[in-house]
Formats: sequence, C-alpha cells, structure tokens
Amino acid sequence: MNIEELNSLYSHAGYVTFKEGPEGFPVAHITTPYATAIITLYGAQLLSYTFATDTNDLLFLSEKAIFKEGTPIRGGVPICWPWFGPDPQNQGRSDHGLARTRMWNVVSSDLLNNRECRLILELNDTPETYALWPHRFRLTLTLTVGETLAMELTTHNLGDTAMELTQALHTYFKLGDITHTTITGLERFAYSDKTDGGAEKKADNPIRIHAETDRIYPFDGGDIVINDESFARNIRIKCENSKTVVVWNPWIRVCKLKADLTPEDYTKTVCIETANAGSEIITVQPKESYTLKALYSIEGDD
Repeated sequence: MNIEELNSLYSHAGYVTFKEGPEGFPVAHITTPYATAIITLYGAQLLSYTFATDTNDLLFLSEKAIFKEGTPIRGGVPICWPWFGPDPQNQGRSDHGLARTRMWNVVSSDLLNNRECRLILELNDTPETYALWPHRFRLTLTLTVGETLAMELTTHNLGDTAMELTQALHTYFKLGDITHTTITGLERFAYSDKTDGGAEKKADNPIRIHAETDRIYPFDGGDIVINDESFARNIRIKCENSKTVVVWNPWIRVCKLKADLTPEDYTKTVCIETANAGSEIITVQPKESYTLKALYSIEGDD
C-alpha cells in the first residue's frame, strides 16, 4: 500500500499522517496533545516518542541506524519475536526472530476522545515465514499515543498446534549520560549475567552501569524507574504478562564493532526490555492469543 492509499484510509487531520521515510519505508507521524510519535511500518518499529512536557525524546535512535530491507534498525523499540536472542534451534536463523525485518500492515487508526491516538499494525504468516517458523499466526502491535505510551504485542495462534515463543519489546531509552543514570525496581532479583557465561548474580543496590551489560532478570511486577540526572527526568516502566526484564548496554567494545553505532553511543542509551525471555517460554494454544504489554511515562526529577 502506497503513502497516498495509507493517508486516504488511515490519516486523521492534525493527528495522523503517513510519509515516506528513509529508503522509502512508510512512516506514521502521530501528534496528540500529550505526545508526538514516529513509527515505521518496517518492523512496526517505534522510532521516536516525545512527551509534550519534555524537550528530549524518550527513545534513542542511532544516527548511524541502517534503513535497509532485511536489516534491523538500531534504536527505538525493535520487536523481538518469536524468539529472543540467538536462534534457539541453531538453524542459522537471524537473531531476535523474524518480526523486526518485515513490512507490517495497518489495521486501524483511531482517535480516542480527541486526546489520544491508537494505531494497530499487523504481521501475518507467509510461505516465507512458515519456512522459518512453521506456524500460522497473526501478530498485532497496538500503539497508544497519549499521556502514557502503551505498547501491546499480541500473538494470535491461527494454527492447529501449540506454539512456543520468547519475545521482547527491545526498548532503547535515550539518556543524557549513562554515568549519571540509575535504575531502580530490580534490586530484589538475582539475574543471569550474559557477559559472564550466564552466571547468577545479585546486587541489592540500584543499577549503575559502568561496563558492558547484558542481564536477564526474573520479575514479578512493580515499576522500574530510570533516573536520568542529566535530562532531569524519571522514566517509569510498567510491564504486563512479563516475568522477565532484560537490561542491556553495549559499552565501548560493542559500539566499536557495530557499523550502526557511533563510538559514543553507549553513553546515550540503555535498553530496559519488557520480555518473555530466558527460561520464560510462552505457550500459545491453537486459536488462543497472548499479549505482552509495556507502559511508559515520565516525571520530572525533583
């Protein structure tokens, strides 16, 4: 569907418009009294979200991000599905699944009380996806742009057999300076340290990142808060239907290795990922569905 057709069917004057983004990817620009958002239909990836009460974007997008068919976009909120991390069956399939490198379709675009906007995108199985992951599915992302950013990723099992999956909303938060940032809400939990062979560790203090970080935390609810001293704000994260949280920062070594990161990008971001990952494997029975949800809001740093 081209830009003209998208605007004819789904635009709302002053609120939602579709434009051609980098490499011709269709991009939805959404404006409400509470926030502005930019989301590309490639990977259903939210690229930008700025609250009306804040001058800084909620999300980090690398200035060297690559916009190319078949390549993941570095930053925003990539969707990892139906597996998180390396191919769990060692078949040579791409890391983090198949959803983030395919074009999605628009299902609907609705105004809610002239204050918020809800956009629903979907990805359906094809012969190509079936060859990679032999299940019939419908995957939807519901994005609500308002006083709170809400993201709901719903897996619909359209087949006759159960499907097992891991997944994540791989959110890159924009920071003023990683060395002046703390993360609270995970102190109670032991975590798997993937930079140390998966060793189980525990730290009772708020998280401060001073090195390459890749941790999987078991999680039983509650709020996670990023205190960003440089931007004088707190980012509050609520997770639903998620018992796993991933904390990731590439630090110096990985930034130097990645073509889509600058050498300084590790100072500008941290990923706090709402996930079903590690040992938390979700089973979706035939004709049933499962929704992973994340809610994001900001508060001034008093």
